[in-house]
Amino acid sequence: MSEKGFRRNRFFSGRLLSAIDLELEQTYFREKQRLHNRALHGFGIVSGLEVSRRRDKLIITAGLALDCAGNEIVVAETQSHPLPQLDSDTSAFLIINYREMATTLTPVPGPDKSSEPGLIQESFSLAFENSNPSQSHRHQRGRWLSCGKAHGLVLARLRKTSGQWRLDPRIRPPGVK
Repeated sequence: MSEKGFRRNRFFSGRLLSAIDLELEQTYFREKQRLHNRALHGFGIVSGLEVSRRRDKLIITAGLALDCAGNEIVVAETQSHPLPQLDSDTSAFLIINYREMATTLTPVPGPDKSSEPGLIQESFSLAFENSNPSQSHRHQRGRWLSCGKAHGLVLARLRKTSGQWRLDPRIRPPGVK
């Protein structure tokens, strides 16, 4: 969205569409969806994404979450993730982040025979951080208010006690109503 608001294509017979026009079309609908998610739902876990520990790894169930930018984070299959490799720290937050990856090289017409990624794969990443990225966010009328910035979402907090990583049952990830 620009400072002047949303812009979208106006179609008419005979109009030649370029890559820029099609990109604008995609951007318009993606930004509208993100605005809807932020304004009406806030951020947090919509469904699934429950974390449990099995031996030396964490198990994260399939699910859906919204980050503060309004991105939809889809985890289609149960994931396993190794425990933190931090020696001195006593706690760690398991964070999920929205990611986009350019894929599928497509030839570009021309004499240099170059190629460009033709698709964007929406995905996610899991990582450990020392702090909760949404700690200062406000809760109002049953939902967490989005700050509008893309940052990770806490799935769990781990505490190191007696040399073992344990899930902290007192930490509940933010949820979307």
